[in-house]
Amino acid sequence: MASVSDNCTVLLNTDKQNLVSQEEILKQLEDSNDKMKVKALKSAILMMLGGEPIPRILMTVIRFCINTEHHEFKKLLMLFWEIVPKYDSEKKVAP
Repeated sequence: MASVSDNCTVLLNTDKQNLVSQEEILKQLEDSNDKMKVKALKSAILMMLGGEPIPRILMTVIRFCINTEHHEFKKLLMLFWEIVPKYDSEKKVAP
């Protein structure tokens, strides 16, 4: 779990039992159904804001979620780009 000092300005408390696993989120983001992607991205955003790391999500979103016309999904992607960690522990751009 990430520490509070990782420059997070908002912490949200979520019920851990209702959150899906990281593997399920990545699998749902690879789905062709935009509604499934919206649900998965919402879960991922809540997990990241709660301090849970999802290391492989950035590449998955780039590969499967960029080209969409779904309005709600585009809005969630804008929020995602703001909160996703873009740098590793050595302050270099994440792969």
